[in-house]
Amino acid sequence: MQNYPWWTEAQNQLQNEVAELSDSIKPMAAENAYRRRFPRDVLKKIAEKGYFGAMIPKQYGGRFEDWGVTGACIINEQLGRSGPITGPFTSTMVGGVHQILHFGTEEQKQRMLPPLAKGEHLGAITITEPFVGSDAGGVRTTATRDGDRYLLNGKKRFIGSSGVADRYLTYARTSDQKADRAGYRHLTTFVIEKGMPGFTVERMADIRSLDGNYIGYLNFENTPVPVSNRIGQEGEGWRIMTSGLNAERVVSGAQWLGWMWESLRYSTYHLQRRVQFGKPTLELPTNQLKVSDMISKLILSRLITYYTAYLIDQGQEVPLESALVKLFNADSSLESAIEAIQCMGGDGLTCTYPVERIMRDSKVAQIVAGSQEINRIVIFRQAMKLWQDDLRVPPFKVNEELQVPFPDTEINKIPAADDGVLKVMAEHYRVHPGLHMSREELLDRLEITEDALDAELLVLEENDLVDLFRDRKGKIALARSTYEGLAKVHPPEYYRSIPSWVDVEELF
Repeated sequence: MQNYPWWTEAQNQLQNEVAELSDSIKPMAAENAYRRRFPRDVLKKIAEKGYFGAMIPKQYGGRFEDWGVTGACIINEQLGRSGPITGPFTSTMVGGVHQILHFGTEEQKQRMLPPLAKGEHLGAITITEPFVGSDAGGVRTTATRDGDRYLLNGKKRFIGSSGVADRYLTYARTSDQKADRAGYRHLTTFVIEKGMPGFTVERMADIRSLDGNYIGYLNFENTPVPVSNRIGQEGEGWRIMTSGLNAERVVSGAQWLGWMWESLRYSTYHLQRRVQFGKPTLELPTNQLKVSDMISKLILSRLITYYTAYLIDQGQEVPLESALVKLFNADSSLESAIEAIQCMGGDGLTCTYPVERIMRDSKVAQIVAGSQEINRIVIFRQAMKLWQDDLRVPPFKVNEELQVPFPDTEINKIPAADDGVLKVMAEHYRVHPGLHMSREELLDRLEITEDALDAELLVLEENDLVDLFRDRKGKIALARSTYEGLAKVHPPEYYRSIPSWVDVEELF
């Protein structure tokens, strides 16, 4: 498999080692999946290699300095080729490691991280509830302070490694104040330990995917949690939750690369050996197109995954890129599995080959770590924020000879006095007759302060010379001239534009 030029020697070596381990554990992993048996035997072999410590610093028993988030992705991609064993591994990696490292006390790090790094403890992350899914801020589970402890009451559902995990990173509501809710200061983060009183598995979800993984409902009934198990300060839960999403989405997305490899591997194996119409079905152009699409999706998915992991390892914030990894990899994995099954025909739906399982698991991939819809919203909002300057369109000016608007590289400001605001809007109307001007565009074209512009626009609005659009906070965001405003500053001839190819004698 392709290495990338920015990988370190340790990361290159890691890929070779994990690929070898993945091949050796496939028989056990396949049997576990068929029996729907929790893969504890496989996880033990992974733990022996120290892979659970990929994102944990050496001082706490891990290998983060050698492998980093990139290494965690390498491990997950290679293990993903062996089946749904990556579920417990991933939930441990993202179920508190980042949050404890960045928000935990030194005592918490010393106590909680070494057992996770060694694979002695499995971790889980608990956000989703029976009545709360994508609306993570709507958590209903409560935590009430009682001396040197909190009492937790509520439920969580669709939690990976339910019952088998030793530690559960849990978010609970600690405030009902309207101001705290509006400011996202109403949640607090806790580490719940297996065996705490009142903490039970309510039920196991019989999900037809991720075979062998325990996906369950958890119940808290006056569960006492010591203050020493609170991560961060009270009310910091939302910030802690969102801070870990970048690494979670990238590391989770890496396992789906392994699934895509297997879809490609088994479909090409089958096509090379299945003879129809006197030739292997791989020679059929329609199948070649399907394989080409699978290859393209895999190459692009790997590139965005490891580029994003590299950025995280460099200390950069990557909300846009990590959402894209989750969105693109999950979709690509499902689409590749469906195409692989189509290439293999009925064989693709038998349990002999892993592609039907990959198809089922990939559908879950579109839901976990933020639904595809949520990630699309994240991508939209982050791009609009990060690229707002790059997305700005240059101003236009009408070429008087050709009567056609062209981009104008020079912005000449004019005084706002003597109907300057209306004149700028009139020029804008000649170029973009169906569009408002943004407040920023007006400020770019006028010699005026923000407050003075707002005051002038309000006067013009009162006199029916402009129409204003206000944002949710009531602030003026867009403006355009009314017909009366256009007529006030220029005669009709100013707005007339007839291209040379038009026979003016045909017009009135």
